[in-house]
Amino acid sequence: MIYVRKYFSKYFKEDFMKKLMLLVGAILFASTLMVGDLFAYNYQYDASFTRMHARAATTDAPDAAYYNAAGLVKLQDGLYLDLGNVMGTKRYSHKMVFANYHDASPTWIMPHLALVYKKDKGSVFAELHIPAGGGTIMYRNIYGIYSLMTEVAGLGLPILPSKLKAYSSWIQGTIGGSYALTDWLAVTASVKYAQYTYEMAIGYVGLGTISKTKTSAGGFGGQAGLMISPIKQLDITAMYSTQIIARGTTRDMKTHYSHIDEARLPDYLLIGINVKPVENVSIQASYQLTFSQQRNYGSSYVYDALAGQILNDFSYSYMTSTGAFATGGNAQDYKMKMSHKVALGGEFQVHKMVAVSLGGSYESQDTHPRAQVPFDPGLSNIGVGLGLKITPIERFSIQIGGSRYFYISEKMMFGLIKMNKELWSGAIALTGKII
Repeated sequence: MIYVRKYFSKYFKEDFMKKLMLLVGAILFASTLMVGDLFAYNYQYDASFTRMHARAATTDAPDAAYYNAAGLVKLQDGLYLDLGNVMGTKRYSHKMVFANYHDASPTWIMPHLALVYKKDKGSVFAELHIPAGGGTIMYRNIYGIYSLMTEVAGLGLPILPSKLKAYSSWIQGTIGGSYALTDWLAVTASVKYAQYTYEMAIGYVGLGTISKTKTSAGGFGGQAGLMISPIKQLDITAMYSTQIIARGTTRDMKTHYSHIDEARLPDYLLIGINVKPVENVSIQASYQLTFSQQRNYGSSYVYDALAGQILNDFSYSYMTSTGAFATGGNAQDYKMKMSHKVALGGEFQVHKMVAVSLGGSYESQDTHPRAQVPFDPGLSNIGVGLGLKITPIERFSIQIGGSRYFYISEKMMFGLIKMNKELWSGAIALTGKII
């Protein structure tokens, strides 16, 4: 009897650990399919945001085209330019059971451009920026990156792939106009187009890749907003930006097959307040409510961790009581929460040619723990920014800023998976009145 008990106890432990490892592997299978979809650079549109974190009620500069186009009616008549670049370096660090994975790939080029023409009560504008993505991640582990995705990519080879590289970027352009209906009310509307690019390669360090895919998709959306100025020193703004559904194809660069695919940017409501208590001081506060998150389109892969089967389904992601885990598909918002972002910033004119700015922000986590992507998690964060606005001559200014984001660590699978993220960014821009 004692022998039988020991046998069944040992069998149960081994069976439980096997199922647990399969379940963890299934989660990372989903992760590698989605890795890189949204990097940590969201909302880092331009240099002025990098140094202040709150620009939703901007009225005195052409960068209002990115956040508060209704505020462009307060510019003096003329043609304006905003041109700059945001740079960043991040550190992803996560632990999966006994393995540790790290990435600190820098991003040097994330440009932004805005052109604004103001005349009388109206203005027209065109702008280009990167609303999400814009970075590369690279994981290397000589002992192999453990995930079912890399096992499949390895074609059943006894040595797991040791390199995973992914790049993701959204490039968005907007054309629109704004008009002052009265001295205290202005409105704006615009059309936007976004192009999505995603590449992922899996292989062996020093030996090349064994799996490579590329996704390219595009889609249209729109924006509308208003600005209320009850007194000269106060501006209150609100803008709604629709969801962008980008449709295109994903190509397998090894087999040369392709399939229809989809990526989406969420819709959001942005509210801002700009208070100027004295002539040389501007205080801004903003609140952003994001209504939806990334959603996929098409058939999905379903891995049943207990039965060891790969099935097909049409859902975004779920985990059943029997251990089935799915990813892909077109169902929306599985275990997603609306994201809240609040920010407060100020700009202080300390010299006729120099203004100092600083700001802070907090963004809530939009994903439940068990639906996280360990290779690129969505975590709550606290950000701080600092910078300068230098005006050597009246018509032109140079903006320099830096930000640091502190992310709150997240755990999954009873602590077997732990995710960490850090981000530093810097930016420089030239703003001026051309005519």
